Amino acid sequence: MRMNDAVTGCVFVLLSALILFAARGFPTLPDQPYGPGTFPTIIAAVMLVGGLSLIWSGARSRAPLLVVADWMRGSATLHRMVWVPGFVIAYIYLSKPIGFPILVPVLLGAFLTVTTGRPVRAATIAVLGTAALWLLFAYILRVPLPLGLLTEVIY
Repeated sequence: MRMNDAVTGCVFVLLSALILFAARGFPTLPDQPYGPGTFPTIIAAVMLVGGLSLIWSGARSRAPLLVVADWMRGSATLHRMVWVPGFVIAYIYLSKPIGFPILVPVLLGAFLTVTTGRPVRAATIAVLGTAALWLLFAYILRVPLPLGLLTEVIY
């Protein structure tokens, strides 16, 4: 899928306007010309300039707003794309009661099987990927992940 730069530029301009509007309401520090809203305002200004540049570039190219590639037109692709929000919603609702170490290998393995059609490779990648993510979050980033059913086993 190829999108015209003008569409992307419009999205950036709208996001920058929202950020500028939200940053206006941030409190200011006493006797300081800057505060918590300074950094978002700078980011929004850069996004606004970049978005306007993309709109200009897209308008000059006169390309169609959206071109869908041939490989995306099949029903199998749509079927695979529908699974992504399904797995995200399943993780949101099931991660606390079931737990990250049990749920993620199942979801990741199912997702990789659906997208690649190779269940053995998908299972291997799912288990190793989950272990790597667990180590990253638990020991390096020190972010606790939900243990769910394993809470009483581990603690």
